[in-house]
Amino acid sequence: MNRFFIILLSITTACFALYEEQAEPARVLGMGSVVVAAGEGVSAIAFNPAIAAGIERYSIAGTYSSRWSLDGFTEYSAAFAVPTDIINIAASWHERSVVDVYGERTASLLFARKLVRDLDIGLAMKLFMTSAPGAETWADPAYDGPSYNLCADIGILYSPVPKWRFGLATRSLGEPDIQLLESTENPDSPGGQIAIGAAWEVAEDFILATDIVSKEGNLQKWTPRIGMEIAFFDVLKVRAGSKGERLALGAGLEAKNWAFDVGLTNHRWLGNIYRFTLELNY
Repeated sequence: MNRFFIILLSITTACFALYEEQAEPARVLGMGSVVVAAGEGVSAIAFNPAIAAGIERYSIAGTYSSRWSLDGFTEYSAAFAVPTDIINIAASWHERSVVDVYGERTASLLFARKLVRDLDIGLAMKLFMTSAPGAETWADPAYDGPSYNLCADIGILYSPVPKWRFGLATRSLGEPDIQLLESTENPDSPGGQIAIGAAWEVAEDFILATDIVSKEGNLQKWTPRIGMEIAFFDVLKVRAGSKGERLALGAGLEAKNWAFDVGLTNHRWLGNIYRFTLELNY
C-alpha cells in the first residue's frame, strides 16, 4: 500500500512537470525560452517550423535535461534536418517520462522553405503519445491505456529590415485534452499555444529578443519572455533571460561544424533545470 501512495505522489509530481511546453534546446533555455524569432539551427525547429527553412547543411542535434529533485525523471530530444533545393525536410523526437509511472513522447515531421526573400514558412505534423505504466501496473480500472493524438504546427519568420526578425508560431492547436484516467475531472492540455516573437541584432555580437506566449490550452492568458546573447570572438556565447518569474542563464561554444550549449533555469516545483545540447552540421 505504501508503494501505491508513492507512485500516486510521483504521478502528481510528474503532471506538474510534464504538462508544460516541450523542452527547449539549451541555447533557448539560457535566453529565457525566447525562440520564436531568435531560434537557430535544427535543435529549435520544434518551436517554430519556419526556422528549418534557414538550415543550409545536413544537421543533427540532441538535447538532454536534468531535474535533480525528481528521481527517475528522463527528458531528451533529438532532431535532424536535410536541406534540398525545393524544400527543407526535418524530423524530431521528444520524450519526457518518470520510470514505471508516466511517459509522453512527441514525434514530428516538418517541411519548410523560403517563400520570398524576406519570408520563411514551415509546417510540422505531430504525433503526441502519452501513457501511464504506473496505472497499468496497479491495474487501475479507470485507465484506458496509452493515448495517441495528431496535430500540426505552423511557423512564420519575417525579416523586413536588416538586423530585425519577427516570428509567429502555433503549437499543438486543436489537440484534444489528455485524460488517461476516466475518473479525471479536469483533463490536462498538452499544448494549444500561439507564440509571437521579435529579435534585434543590436550589434554583430549582441542579440536582444522577446516572445509573448499564450498559456498551454488557454489563449486568454499570455506570458512575456525576454533574453539576450553576447558572443566573444565568434566562439564563446553567454546568455541570460527570464520567462515570467523564472530566471535563466546559459553559455555555449561554437565552431564551424558543431556547437555545444548549456542552459540553466529555476522551476517552482522541481528546483533547478539543467539542459545540454550538442548540434552537428555537415
